[in-house]
Amino acid sequence: MRILKGLFITVIIIGGLGFAGYYFINKYIEDQAVEYVENDMVNNNDLEVARQYVNSSPALKNYIAEGSNVDLEELPIQTREEATRMVMSKLSLQEMQQVQSKVSNGMTEQEAMEMIQTFENKLTDEELLALKAIVYRELYE
Repeated sequence: MRILKGLFITVIIIGGLGFAGYYFINKYIEDQAVEYVENDMVNNNDLEVARQYVNSSPALKNYIAEGSNVDLEELPIQTREEATRMVMSKLSLQEMQQVQSKVSNGMTEQEAMEMIQTFENKLTDEELLALKAIVYRELYE
């Protein structure tokens, strides 16, 4: 009986440590990704490049403009950091790698609309509206 009790306590402790390690490692990776995205956009002048890309695509500009008059206080996401974390939690690693690959290699308007379709399939309407509002504010305000 003592052996079973000791084994049970050991399994619970190891399981708790494993869960805590998994949680903190994921949180650390998210934090590093958010920091990388923010630093990369500022340092590489990616906001200006993104603004020019959006302005050259009427469909994409109209899509993002849907977030221009939205009050972020009423939506589940208010900041770029929260948006990055939310997208990371909704997309698989493979999907994020595909998005990153397309963006870094230059996207056609068709590829951008396909990427939007991926987001529409994964996110709720409120989350999409919040992303549009955040992107609009980052690009134009």
